[in-house]
Amino acid sequence: MFQAYFGVSYADARARFIAAAHKQGCSLRSYVNTAGPGIDGEDLSTDVAYYGDAQARALLVLTSAMHGEEGYCGSGCQVALLNDQPLLDRARDHGIGLLFIHALNPYGFSWGHRTNEDNIDLNRNFLDFSQTLPDNPHYRTLHSLLLPATWPPGPDNAAAIKEFIDTEGEQAYREGVMLGQYSHAQGLFYGGHTPSWSNLNLRGILASYGKNRERIAWIDYHTGLGPYGHAEKVFVQKDPAAYDRAKSWWGADVVSVVDPDSSTVDIGGTGLRALLEECADVPELTFMALEYGTVPMDDVFMALRGDRWLAVQGAVDPGRRKAMKVAHKAAFYPDHDDWRGAVIGQSRVSLLQAINGLSAG
Repeated sequence: MFQAYFGVSYADARARFIAAAHKQGCSLRSYVNTAGPGIDGEDLSTDVAYYGDAQARALLVLTSAMHGEEGYCGSGCQVALLNDQPLLDRARDHGIGLLFIHALNPYGFSWGHRTNEDNIDLNRNFLDFSQTLPDNPHYRTLHSLLLPATWPPGPDNAAAIKEFIDTEGEQAYREGVMLGQYSHAQGLFYGGHTPSWSNLNLRGILASYGKNRERIAWIDYHTGLGPYGHAEKVFVQKDPAAYDRAKSWWGADVVSVVDPDSSTVDIGGTGLRALLEECADVPELTFMALEYGTVPMDDVFMALRGDRWLAVQGAVDPGRRKAMKVAHKAAFYPDHDDWRGAVIGQSRVSLLQAINGLSAG
């Protein structure tokens, strides 16, 4: 029932998005990444569609594939909205422009990675690179354990990681793994040493479309954390007024990254920085990451480790490589209609709430 909104590959997802945007008469721009081609020889492009009055004072931004293969989810939600005439009409009637940014990281989306063409995790890449980059000593300790010489990791590897957790604590492990690191270019959650193509591209898009707005809200779609099919509403800003506003729009279950109950950690270098810097003249900015659960966290992390191990190893038996890539995709996009239905339903509620919130402003 919901499959029609979701692509089976990056190229298919892109085609569905462009077709839906054309059908609605959206203005379209495409930004081709020269790191292409994609896995099927296709262009790698971030495609931008705008729906509504170009001079609308309020803007709702929707982004997919900040983390590559997570893009199936966000793309599906974008296409679903482009097919939801009552919701589109509601936004237009309330003076709200809709900005769809499809596939921020087309390379990772196409090739089945969370990271980009340079193994950069985009949500750790939005930093001031003229300054000293953050150090992550826990990651440096863990790196060789997370990406061992042989795969799958054996009991000794699991025991060594457990010893780290027992000694340093669960929070140190979570931060070591998830916080981002700038010391191992082939490692996990690498933030890069320069702004990535996607970083610069997003900044340009936000600067262009964000001009002369009074209010901007941004929903960034992600997968891989939390219970299966559940959308955690993650607030990243450090602005108390914006936090209160987010909770008034999206509900009391909006969770800040600094909350111990959050499934993530307080990450530096997120895409939010692009919004705060490129749209600094906009009086009201409200950001939420919508994070959908997929499979158990241990399985997600093992899939991430395995994908990075494959990239580092190079030559691997084709059958084994295929199985590991299938597991990686499943960790970020469960191919089940109940999951897709949960995703679309919760997305629609969040979109309606954002439209109502922007209207009330």
